[in-house]
Amino acid sequence: MKEIYLIRHAESEANIADDLDNPTHYFDAKITAKGRLQAKQTYKDLKNLDFDLYICSPLTRTLETFSIVFPEKKPFISDLVREHLYHSCDVGRQPIELEKEFPNFNFSNLKKFWWNQYIPIDEKIIIQESYNDIKIRLDKFKEWLDSKEIKKIAVISHGTFLGQITGRMLNNCEHFIWKY
Repeated sequence: MKEIYLIRHAESEANIADDLDNPTHYFDAKITAKGRLQAKQTYKDLKNLDFDLYICSPLTRTLETFSIVFPEKKPFISDLVREHLYHSCDVGRQPIELEKEFPNFNFSNLKKFWWNQYIPIDEKIIIQESYNDIKIRLDKFKEWLDSKEIKKIAVISHGTFLGQITGRMLNNCEHFIWKY
């Protein structure tokens, strides 16, 4: 059995937006000052735990959260644990752009247009996923987990994706222990 700590990212600009569907403001949203405080508290809560593997979504808000919660660790970046593509904040950036902002992380397994199932499009277009799409991704993530001998894992991901596992929406920086 695996023990997986599911951690929702810290509060982002999109979480507090009144106009979330405004495409000019929230593409790949960053965390807020309150979000940084939340992540620092989660760091304190989890700092004495050791994990065999750290997994992180490639969206900026999760990468920023990871940098605070696990400052000395290197995550495995996986688009399988990204958010349900529904709003502008769920549209990602190309790996080469992410490498510039997060030079200590390895994005080599991330393909171009990872947020759009690898299909090239105008990067400011939102092609919404269905709930079935997110369920398919969760099934692929479970298959990936099944192929690993690793027992204790930390995953920093998103509300809707994690809600598929937990059955509820986690608060920002809340963690849930999934016995898998």
